[in-house]
Amino acid sequence: MIKYFPGLLICFWLMSATSGMAQRGHGSLYSTVGLGLPTYDSYGLAKRLGGVGAGVRSPYFLNTINPASQTSIGLSHTFILDVDVSYNQQKITTGNETISNNFSNLNYFNMWFRFSPKSTVSLGLSPVTIQDFSYSDTYYFEGMADRYIRVFKGWGNINKAYLNFATSLSPRISVGIRPSFLFGNFQKETTYLDQYGAGFLYARNNSYTGLGAEGGVQVNILQNEKRVLTFGTSGQWYSKLAGTGISRVEDYLAQEVLYEADEVELEYQLGSTVRSGLSFQNKSWTIGADVLYGFSSADEDYSIANQVYSIGAEFIPNYFDSEFIKQMSFSLGANYDTGSIMIEGAKVSSYEVSSAVGIPLNRSSRLAIGYKYRNMGDVDIISKESLNTITLNFTFGDTWFFRRKFE
Repeated sequence: MIKYFPGLLICFWLMSATSGMAQRGHGSLYSTVGLGLPTYDSYGLAKRLGGVGAGVRSPYFLNTINPASQTSIGLSHTFILDVDVSYNQQKITTGNETISNNFSNLNYFNMWFRFSPKSTVSLGLSPVTIQDFSYSDTYYFEGMADRYIRVFKGWGNINKAYLNFATSLSPRISVGIRPSFLFGNFQKETTYLDQYGAGFLYARNNSYTGLGAEGGVQVNILQNEKRVLTFGTSGQWYSKLAGTGISRVEDYLAQEVLYEADEVELEYQLGSTVRSGLSFQNKSWTIGADVLYGFSSADEDYSIANQVYSIGAEFIPNYFDSEFIKQMSFSLGANYDTGSIMIEGAKVSSYEVSSAVGIPLNRSSRLAIGYKYRNMGDVDIISKESLNTITLNFTFGDTWFFRRKFE
């Protein structure tokens, strides 16, 4: 444990520092719809494989996609801490202008433990939806000649804190379940400013809580000592979120509250998802492909059902070799999302390509440096958006609680 303590300190420092660097108004304009854009649990290993994970069973890395996958970690591991942070460069083009943003995020963290050779448990925290936007227009109040600049800002997440239980029913079949508690807070501000910089601010704060459940199964269809072909499927469901909302009007310059409304009760239904995929693995290669079907939200007019098609591969020459270069990993992935939002008859589709290089820190801990490019939307809808992301994924492993025998 002591030898990993400096690494853990660095990891938690990055977590706190990244949280402090995140800024408001840096995100997709399409996240204004509902409670934001879905994340589909695409973190860590899944992110560098283009979002693939339904059938992936890695003996070295945690797979966030399928709850059943976490029995695949080799017996040499009894504890893993997995953390994902990123730096983003964003470009948004509308019919009037092009803007650029830079921001950083703590994406998720997960702690995994082995209970027995066949059973594991993990706990973690990750976002389910992300909302972060900022834009402006010109506004005239009825009966008034003065022109106001109206600025919209909004930010917030629906997060889930979860426990993942997984067990092997046989050498070929594994199952898993992941109950979760959902919570989130959303802040939206609309500012009206006249030519002198005076005006007022209308602010709304909404908070939500709810429950979720995910389940999955993985079956090794073909298996021998050198290779394995795995089919996996998983699904996630969320209860209707219950929440409260408060709003107020302030004088913009004096910051005095002019009006405060009574608290109101809110509710929102997130869309469920079902995912299936295949994965081929041998000593050096992991190759997989997934199809995700996302159900629309009944509480959002712009929400539609969508499909996400993903493919990815990772190559490790020899994980246990003594040569540094042979322990490194090299990953490529891509996906296409048909669009979970429709605006005036147009689907807001997107595509991503990703790559990563994994660097061994020691026999059981690694750092993966990844790059992802995402393109979303079109100027004719609202905006054309591109996102360049550099990701650092820290995987710290150890053999805590492992009973050693001495002769």
